[in-house]
Amino acid sequence: MTYARVKGVGTMLATLRGRVRQVAGDHCIFEVNGVGFQVFLPLRALEELSRAEGETLLHTYLHHKDDTMALYGFLDPEEKALFTQAITVSGIGPKTALAIFSVLLPAQFHRAILTEDTGTLRQIPGIGLKSAQRLILELKSRLSKELRKDGEVAGAELPLADAMAALEALGYSGVTAAGVVEKVWRENPDLTVPELVREALRRLAKKG
Repeated sequence: MTYARVKGVGTMLATLRGRVRQVAGDHCIFEVNGVGFQVFLPLRALEELSRAEGETLLHTYLHHKDDTMALYGFLDPEEKALFTQAITVSGIGPKTALAIFSVLLPAQFHRAILTEDTGTLRQIPGIGLKSAQRLILELKSRLSKELRKDGEVAGAELPLADAMAALEALGYSGVTAAGVVEKVWRENPDLTVPELVREALRRLAKKG
């Protein structure tokens, strides 16, 4: 068990390493040193954990409100980071924020926020037009700044969006397109859109 040395209840349990003992509809029982934690996770993570063998690392967030506490977990640290951003938005609670990553990959969420795509955001259970607009209003500038960190170029979201759209036009699902394009771009942030698409297609072909 790892404790983050920063202020705030949510960071008291930063990670958990252990084994899955049971997977339910919206959570799993995660055992660490003989102690079972109830952890709520996105559906894709639960599906992956249902097939997991051996120890797994979860990136966790402990949410406290009034007299209740709930532990939320993610296999991807970026999902956790975006989750903590989303719950700062007015009207977006942890369950709705968790639902985001049951529907969208991090790259798809980035794309929807940065391109102001309310249609994609409204596919998420619990998010209507007003909630989608609030997410965009409150998160767009923050996510744009993060994309520019560590030497990343301004406007990087546009090549990402264009490359994803190109793969979708070739018949790949949005989830598949977002996953491979985001991975390629993070490894090679200077690639042009055609280069992103070519490398993504090469990797998809390799997977069969």
